[in-house]
Amino acid sequence: MDNQKKRKLHIGDSAEITKKFTEEDIGQFAELTMDDNGIHTDAELSRRGIFRRPVVHGVFVGNLISSVMGTKLPGHGTILQEMNCRYVNPVYPGDTVTARVTLTETEEQPRYYTATLKGICVNQDGITVAEADCRQLMLKRFFEVIG
Repeated sequence: MDNQKKRKLHIGDSAEITKKFTEEDIGQFAELTMDDNGIHTDAELSRRGIFRRPVVHGVFVGNLISSVMGTKLPGHGTILQEMNCRYVNPVYPGDTVTARVTLTETEEQPRYYTATLKGICVNQDGITVAEADCRQLMLKRFFEVIG
């Protein structure tokens, strides 16, 4: 692949996606991951818990950050190396969450870059629900970091 087809990235670049979480989403995620903890899936049990109603799985919310990195920034062809996610507020069925990722630094290796990215998820009210520090491997045949 020649340089014209490489994706050019700059420190400070950012991208985002938005998702509305439904009860159906939560049920499908619980089935796929085998995490059917009633705090997510059982209204009666969760009513007795700290949040008083079902909450979306934290890793489901945090995965939005990974989705941004894999599809938008840096994008297709990258590999997640590390993701340290903090879940700071609950997400409930019906909430809409926007995940935003920002490229904060890169380290150049002979065949690839290691990108450091910051991720944040906020709900429809602008309240932060998750934050993450991430590292992503970017092959030089797909990417070029400018500046």
